[in-house]
Amino acid sequence: MSHISKIDTKIQNMDYLKKALHALGMEYLQAENGQKLTVCGYGKNEDINGCLMEIKTGSKYGIGIRQTVEGKYEIVADWWAIETFTGQKQDEILNKLTRQYAYETVMDKVKNMGYSVVQENEDAKQNVRITVRRWK
Repeated sequence: MSHISKIDTKIQNMDYLKKALHALGMEYLQAENGQKLTVCGYGKNEDINGCLMEIKTGSKYGIGIRQTVEGKYEIVADWWAIETFTGQKQDEILNKLTRQYAYETVMDKVKNMGYSVVQENEDAKQNVRITVRRWK
C-alpha cells in the first residue's frame, strides 16, 4: 500500500518558494542543470521521481517538489513516513509553507510597485496586516 500523496498547490514561483524555505529555516536540495531528483518513500518502490527540489525533513524521507504541465508546482511526499519518523504533521508543514510563500510573494510585489512597508502586525489568529506607503 502506497503512502505517497500528491498535493496540488498555488505555488508558481520557485524563487518565492526558496525565500519561504529560507525564512522558515527549512533546508532543501535543488536539482541542477535540468536534472531531476528522486525523493525517498518508506516502502519498496515508493521513491518519488521527477522532483525539481527536495525539502529536507530531518529524516531520510523528504518532501518533493515537481512541476506540473500547467507550470505550477505540486508537493509529493510519503506523509506517513515523515510523521512517523519526525513527528511533523502534513497539515502543519503545508500551512506553514504556503503561508510563508504567500507572504514572500506579497512583500516582493509590494516592493516592486514602489511601496515601502510602514508597519507589520500579526494578530492572535496569525493574520498578518501590512501597512505600506508610496511617495510620489
